[in-house]
Amino acid sequence: MPNLSYFAPFVLLLFLSTSPSIGQAKPTQTAVDSQKVTRLYRQALSHISNRDPRNAAATFRQVIAIDSTHYESWLGLGEVYMRVGRIDEARTYLQRAHQLAPDRIEARFQLAQTYMKADNALFSAVPTKSSNKQTARQLFEEIIADHPNHIPSRMMLGELWMMVPPPDAQRALNQYESILKFKPGDPSATAGAAASRLRLGQLQIAADEISRLLEKNPRDTHISLLLGTAYYRMEEYQKAIDSYQLSIDALTQPPPQAPPQLIQQWTRRRHVRQWNLRLAYLALHGEYPGDLKAQYQIHLAPVTEESPVRFTDVGPLFGVDKYDRGRGSAWGDYDHDGDLDLFTTGIHTDHALYRNEDGAGFTDIAAAVGLDADHLGGWGASCADFDNDGWLDIYITRDAWEGGTPNALFKNRGDGSFAEVARLAGVDDPDASFTHTWGDYDGDGFLDLYVADGVTGDGSPNKLFHNQGDGSFVDVASVAGVANRGKTLGVAFGDYDDDGDLDLYASDVGGPNTLYRNEGDGTFSDVTSAAGVSEPNAGSYVTFFFDYNDDGHLDFFVGAFAYYASFVESQVTGQAAGPSAPHLYRNNGDGTFTDVAAGKCLSRAVGSMGAGFGDIDYDGLIDIYLSNGGPNFPRLEPNLLYRNKGDDDFVDITTSAGVGHLGKGHGVSFADYDRDGDLDLYAGVGGHYPGDLWHNSLYRNEGHGNHWLVVEVQGTTSNWNGIGTRLRVESGDFVQEAEISSGNGFGCTNSFPMEFGLGQRTRVDLLEIRWPTGQTEIHRDLAVDQVLRFEEGQ
Repeated sequence: MPNLSYFAPFVLLLFLSTSPSIGQAKPTQTAVDSQKVTRLYRQALSHISNRDPRNAAATFRQVIAIDSTHYESWLGLGEVYMRVGRIDEARTYLQRAHQLAPDRIEARFQLAQTYMKADNALFSAVPTKSSNKQTARQLFEEIIADHPNHIPSRMMLGELWMMVPPPDAQRALNQYESILKFKPGDPSATAGAAASRLRLGQLQIAADEISRLLEKNPRDTHISLLLGTAYYRMEEYQKAIDSYQLSIDALTQPPPQAPPQLIQQWTRRRHVRQWNLRLAYLALHGEYPGDLKAQYQIHLAPVTEESPVRFTDVGPLFGVDKYDRGRGSAWGDYDHDGDLDLFTTGIHTDHALYRNEDGAGFTDIAAAVGLDADHLGGWGASCADFDNDGWLDIYITRDAWEGGTPNALFKNRGDGSFAEVARLAGVDDPDASFTHTWGDYDGDGFLDLYVADGVTGDGSPNKLFHNQGDGSFVDVASVAGVANRGKTLGVAFGDYDDDGDLDLYASDVGGPNTLYRNEGDGTFSDVTSAAGVSEPNAGSYVTFFFDYNDDGHLDFFVGAFAYYASFVESQVTGQAAGPSAPHLYRNNGDGTFTDVAAGKCLSRAVGSMGAGFGDIDYDGLIDIYLSNGGPNFPRLEPNLLYRNKGDDDFVDITTSAGVGHLGKGHGVSFADYDRDGDLDLYAGVGGHYPGDLWHNSLYRNEGHGNHWLVVEVQGTTSNWNGIGTRLRVESGDFVQEAEISSGNGFGCTNSFPMEFGLGQRTRVDLLEIRWPTGQTEIHRDLAVDQVLRFEEGQ
């Protein structure tokens, strides 16, 4: 999203110095020393012109001490405090100015800006359900009602329409077009309109508008970056290359004696443009750098590892490459025909349920089975048998950054159809939900549901829906002690302390994360501090539990969202960059954890919005796949596959594996859909804005040559899916444990059969199954490369 500081001049000087009707207005004064008031007031304006806020504020105070009704000085004092980031104090002064002159436009405009700026943070580019932004929008609308031709207010209102849920690019465009009606050719409004058209997917019109802007101002590095992105998305790669080169040329290099911070900023901006240029060049020529001139090249950190497996995107071949703003997905045998089907969803689009045709293809049957009736789409998507009738049901969370829309629970009737029962079951949850996770936290044999709410900053608590066993749920989050009111994005159940009940982790995009230990009596305790797992403290995204180092204890991963420039910097240096980095918490076995990602490949900055896990080469070590991107339209970032090498070391094998889907990644789910003895993966891809559409991918694993064992369980006293069941495999000195789960990463579901990679081992000495009830069974001396099925108690 373009930053409107790019469009707008310094507002105080605009109003107080350059406007004939305002800048020349005489201050409101008493008879006491009016000449001194005038002199001091002009001194304050001079300090502002010289970028000296401290003396400007002091001088404005001197004026007010003489004349407490001096509107312009209260206004100026508010502007100064706003410019230095002291928003609450600025608002106090501006409210006083507004009281003195209710009909004047300046104080109202600046007051609206304080509300607009109040929630600025790492995620200012995504909508936040905030009373501050709502107040700002109301104030701007009031100004426009009184002054329809006030350009700054319309510019700000256009920006705000993309910052409050649901974002509305069309209404933003309407504001910019209104400006252009009474001021044709206004460059700021034209740029805003073009940016809105990009978000709406009107790429050619946007490209034409930006091209006309560049004819007048060819040195504008921002709009040439937007133009390059428009051409890239239209697959006009040579034009994209030309535009990105123009954007690089337009950057003014600071002198060597410039402050280091300024030089670093220039370098990061240059690298972003070189990165986008590299992608366009590769798309056109299939190689890099070719004949590209040196000043346009970017040199990335070397990739030292090759992938042991190769993947092929068979999404287009099988018709599962849904073109939308893809989000969550869930693998499961929905029709009991013995193979894994795929459910997938996206923002404001019809769901898809792809029936697996015995591994040879897929057929979308969503409409036929009643899954496309509401056309609302969703974010997280998981499957689980909530009523223990033996049929997989589907839960969908909505609408995250887009605002609050009730979630959906589709009950599988077992006759080839689904019924939406969320309201009847009590899990519709009208708050803005992001992800969710299933688990029987109280061990009563029925799956409960934990939902991440509050991501928009409205203070909505997370929900813990306790399954009553009769098809209904009751929210017990407050009683259980898990009614987190932060900005929760990711949630995961997992028994990290091996005491037989499921604990809970919640990642917060705006603050520290929380680890809740299950006390076994229906309540949880916050043990975050003692466990040492609060970080990342900003930008945390999705999370999941898994045993990455085969020591028998559940570890967990927390993804993090980084700025685009930080991502590119990491690609150049091979090191972490920026304030947000993924964390991989190793379970120390004593209730504490250690982040083992720090200083290693896995800690590189990424826009990790989704993540999943699976052993892609069946070597017995679980690998990690990150779905990356960000809301900004020019951000072009690939998904990443990290291979687990053992000894806390993960390496990037994305390119050689062939899974670096470029775009805006979200949901990830693993399954061996074709039953050929290796894990395939599905990636949901799509951006934040209505026009930022991408194709999803189904990556077929082409094989690895290692041995494996697949274990399917079915609960009887425990929940039917066996969620929470712990499985342990031993083969010689090799030991691996796994816990069955649903609602991983972006609220997705990997296939329920647990796949154990065995490398070249040819026999399994022991398989231990620990059911959620505490019952344990042991099976010995098992052959490899087979699927075993177990029913609890049989």
